[in-house]
Amino acid sequence: MKLSKLSIAVVTALTAATLSVGPAYANTQTLTIAGAAATGGTTSANAVAIPVPGDNVLAANALSISVSGLANNVTVSATATNAFLLTTLAGATSASGSATVSVNTGSSTSVEVFVFTKTTATGSVVVTVGNTQTTYYVKGTAGDVSKVSVSAPSIGIAGSTQSVVISAFDRYDNAKPSGSVNLVINTNGAITTTSVTTTASGTVSHTVTLPSTGSVTITAYAASSSATATIAVGQPRNLEAELTAALASVATLTANLATANTAKADLEKEVRKLKWQYNKLVKKYNVGKPKSQRLAFIK
Repeated sequence: MKLSKLSIAVVTALTAATLSVGPAYANTQTLTIAGAAATGGTTSANAVAIPVPGDNVLAANALSISVSGLANNVTVSATATNAFLLTTLAGATSASGSATVSVNTGSSTSVEVFVFTKTTATGSVVVTVGNTQTTYYVKGTAGDVSKVSVSAPSIGIAGSTQSVVISAFDRYDNAKPSGSVNLVINTNGAITTTSVTTTASGTVSHTVTLPSTGSVTITAYAASSSATATIAVGQPRNLEAELTAALASVATLTANLATANTAKADLEKEVRKLKWQYNKLVKKYNVGKPKSQRLAFIK
């Protein structure tokens, strides 16, 4: 009898545990960008590509996740990693958005959540409906060029060609491939202009030829951003002149050394003479003196 009561208690507990799990709601989830079906998104390798926005988040740079076929008063929640969530695009800016949102169907049978990103790294969104979670992956593509930089050597030899590296970025510092950048090149007051397009890395190299003297200044422009680098012109080494100067220095030092050696020999001779005179005087002085009072000779 006790065993039977225990069995009933276990069954009751298991039944209660089963009933505590959230419901599973049938639904349809649709991914679109500006009304067009979005491809991929089920793995990080095929993440949905969405443009990084500028000031405003629009349908063209946000992924719409529409959840339909729900009952009334069903809550759908979403959590984003490396991305931002919105429940409406009305008045949305790049400063809007949050990492989590919850939307209730109310009297409707569908909800819509929007995803945008400020980075070209891969992000994810987990959509939860009842006890079912679905993960989607997104990856930003750099927005319009907003910032530029120029890198160049500070000095180069006259007449040489020098490589200047121009980099383009969007407003969030993502490298911008296929970005157009205008260049103004000032060679000692002579101005030339050109434009370059960045490669997949967001950078591009441009070659300038240095004049015989002076400098070359390269200024890059894009949107409201500009950057400048100046290459000063240096002269090549005149090895023949350097060798002539070195030989002259050697000759001067050799002459100085010879003079010093002659002076040294004269001084040594004078020292020997003084020693001889001193020792001669000491010899006379020591005559008849006790040993303790005698002066020592200089060797």
